[in-house]
Amino acid sequence: MKKYFLPVLLIVLCLVSVTAIPFTGCASDDSPIRIHIRANSDSDQDQAVKYVVRDQIVNYLTPLLSGARSRNEAFRLVRSHTDEAEDLAAYVLSSCGFDYGATAYVSREHFPDRSYGDVFYPAGMYDAIIIELGSGSGANWWCVAYPPLCFYGEDGSIEYASIIAELLSRL
Repeated sequence: MKKYFLPVLLIVLCLVSVTAIPFTGCASDDSPIRIHIRANSDSDQDQAVKYVVRDQIVNYLTPLLSGARSRNEAFRLVRSHTDEAEDLAAYVLSSCGFDYGATAYVSREHFPDRSYGDVFYPAGMYDAIIIELGSGSGANWWCVAYPPLCFYGEDGSIEYASIIAELLSRL
């Protein structure tokens, strides 16, 4: 019995140490999906058109994702409509007289701490639909696509709300 004690103890310690380390390589079902729009540059014109693109992308994604019943379903929807989001961004740019295009893709990227009203997301790695306008080297804008936190106010401004936070506040 003594000859098995040390190997068993080592195995138990290994299992405990592995399970004690948080693994963040995969998104959990409650991990948000972000929208990240990167402007071509920091010029006033490029920053202004970034917001026009933002409005159209949010208007496109909101109804698309409103019926998603889970994060995985929302992620599949975002992934399968990336080309359409890219086409929409390029169309907006062209319509506004900008000759650079847009690129859209889904990626897992680091985001800083962010609060949306009463909802707080710590800095970390999050899945996002990235929309780069032109070179994508200008100041950026981001929001949460799922759970949906990007809503427009009556005056056209964006308000942040969360169905989940509203439900939790009723408890």
